Amino acid sequence: MDIELPATLVASTIEPLLSLAEQGIGIACLPDFVVARYIEAGRLVQILEEHTANAGTFRLLWPSTRYPSPKLTAFTEFMAKHLFGVTIRK
Repeated sequence: MDIELPATLVASTIEPLLSLAEQGIGIACLPDFVVARYIEAGRLVQILEEHTANAGTFRLLWPSTRYPSPKLTAFTEFMAKHLFGVTIRK
């Protein structure tokens, strides 16, 4: 008697996890800002909602400088506002 074991896939980036979940190959735990439009379009469904929480950490990293460039400042403020609804205090 042969027993077929389930396959496991591990990925370190969001894109393959999103693609596999969309194809129905498995489930993935992804940030809300990544999957929101897929859920709205009916391409993905949320499961196990009662077992997940928005408690992760999201980091932006850049080389240390005393005076960050205006482009970097604009980008970090944009990310904070549009991904998390947060205003950065100066």
